[in-house]
This record gives sequence, structure tokens and C-alpha cells, in this order.
Amino acid sequence: MKRYSFVFAFVLMFALSACNLPGANSEAAANAVKTSAAETVSAQLATNAALTPSATNTPEPSNTPEPSNTPAATNTSAPTAATTSCDLAFFVTDVTIPDGTDFSPGDTFTKTWRLRNTGTCTWTTSYSLVFDSGNAMGGHGESVRMGSVSPGQEVDISVNLTAPATAGDYTGYWKLRNASGVTFGVPGAFYVEIDVVASGSSGTNKTLVPASRGSVSSDSTTNTNPNAGDTNGNAGYQAFVSFDISGIPAGATINTVRVDFSDYDTLSDPFGSLGCLRGYVGTYFPLDASDYFAGAPTGAILRWCSTAELNSDFLDDDVKAALQSALGSSTFQLRLQFNETTTDSDATADMVRFGDVALILNYTAP
Repeated sequence: MKRYSFVFAFVLMFALSACNLPGANSEAAANAVKTSAAETVSAQLATNAALTPSATNTPEPSNTPEPSNTPAATNTSAPTAATTSCDLAFFVTDVTIPDGTDFSPGDTFTKTWRLRNTGTCTWTTSYSLVFDSGNAMGGHGESVRMGSVSPGQEVDISVNLTAPATAGDYTGYWKLRNASGVTFGVPGAFYVEIDVVASGSSGTNKTLVPASRGSVSSDSTTNTNPNAGDTNGNAGYQAFVSFDISGIPAGATINTVRVDFSDYDTLSDPFGSLGCLRGYVGTYFPLDASDYFAGAPTGAILRWCSTAELNSDFLDDDVKAALQSALGSSTFQLRLQFNETTTDSDATADMVRFGDVALILNYTAP
């Protein structure tokens, strides 16, 4: 009898405690437990999915066959990016066709990039170059294969391209694809950028070099050398160049302008001390003390913030527009000065000293 009384009391206590649970609904409580468990499993699966290519376990039995771990074969660039340090690339330089190179419509050319394998996996002959976006320019990168490139090694990789038939600026973005069909780049895509100019007698190429040059300092002295920066005596210097454009017809259309200020040397660290070097259009020559701008200028059409930027020549639409507006006059003049400040507080001379700078343009006569 005592044994049965004990069992009856235990059952009664269990029933009463269930009635006193929050919500007093055993079905709801059970569902809450199931929901919590499902959310925990779902979160764990999401974590596992981020770490591995495909899931190998499912939270509940399913009649659907599990997906294969083998990537599907594809003939196009896959949108999936490499998520590990295995396949990584670093852009070293353009071996051929610098950005903004001019071509006539239909010209053929070979673009070559130099890349470094900065990942942990060796690139093999199963790796290839693939077009990503922009203008393909007739390129078929899938046929471009590489040899063995170990981590840390560099490789030159090329693709044959054709300039589009219509004048304009064109850019095509490319990536590498590994043996599993996953694309990767540097860190996204590397690119080729060209400018197609009108062919025939209507398009004229012309290189402008300074007809006059010099500099003006904050202490009111002038110099025939185009120097920008400051001296160890903390005097600021601004450079000036003037280009003769009288030979370009007033009604001409400027198609492109390339800026090449890569002929220079430096004293100390001008970009680190003084910031960015900027160019401003104005009327300055003949130079005198009043040409030195002591305030905070606005309206720059050129900017270089490092020696790497100053080393490259490039197409510039702002210079193109300014030069177009200047046609009909005899000169196109620029003032070059560092940032909004002209000097710093150190005791060294921080300066860029220019040599043979140039504006390389193509225009169509009226």
C-alpha cells in the first residue's frame, strides 16, 4: 500500500507542477523548447557553412540527397570569391599598355599584368585568366593558362585585345580563376584602361611642354626653376608652368589630355610633411611676388598625394575641360602648391623640383 501511495503522490505532484508552469500550456512549452533547439541548430549550421564549402550534416532527416562537395563545372567567371588565404594575388605593375593608352578604333594590342602570388597555394596550369566586368575588348581569357607559380613568386600574364570601334574611354576588369572555378583578384579585379580616339586626319596629337616656368616664394623672391614646397628656413615655394596653346585652333575639340609630370626630384619628404600637391589654373606670367597664393585655395584640377602618383602619367578630364575653355587664348597656365598650407615646422627643406613636364593631347580641328 505504501508503494502505491508513493506513486500516486508523485503523479499528482507532477500534474500540479505542470499546471503552474508559466502559460499553463504544455503544448506551448514543448513548442518553445523545440523552437529554441531549432534556432540553436540553425545557428550552428550557419557557422559551419561559413567555414566549409558545403554542409555534411542536416538538422533533420531528409529524403533530399545531400549536395556533393565537388564544385559544379562552369564556363563563365563564378561570382564566388575565395574566402581563405589560399588564393590571393597582388598587382605589381602594368608591363604593357599603361592606363589611358590611346588607340585608334579596331587596333589590336596585348595587355600584360605582372602579379605576385601572395596566398598559400601554388597556382598551376589549371588556373586561368577570366573576364569579370566592363568592356571585354574581344578578350578570351579562359584560354590563358599559367605555369606553376609558388607563393611569393611573380608572373606576367597576358591577353590579346581589340580596341572598340567607337571613340571613348574603355575599361575592362579581369580576375584569376582557380582549379575549382572560384575567382579571385587583387583584391577584387585588375583592369585594362584605354582611350579610343578618332582616326583619320581630323584627329591631331600634340605634346605641350612649358614655354615658361618658375617659382615664387612666400618671402617674395622668384626663381626660374619650378619648385614647390618649403625651404629649411621655412619659406614656402609655389611652382608655375605656362604652355603655349596658340597653335591649337580656337574651335577645336579636345578629345583627350594626358598629364605627365613624372620628371622631377624631391628634397626630404614633401608629401609626408606638406600633404597633397595640387594644380590651379590662372594667369600668372610674368611672375612676381603677387603670384604667391597665401590663402586656402579652391578649384584644383590636379592632385598628387604621393611620389607613386607623381610617377604615373594619366588621362585627366578636368584638365581636358580647362584646356578646352582656354582655347582662343595664347597660353594655358598652372600654379602648383602643396595642400592648403605652404610650410611646415621642421628644419629641413621639403620640396618637389620639376623638370620636363608635359601635357599630351589629341584634338579634332573644326
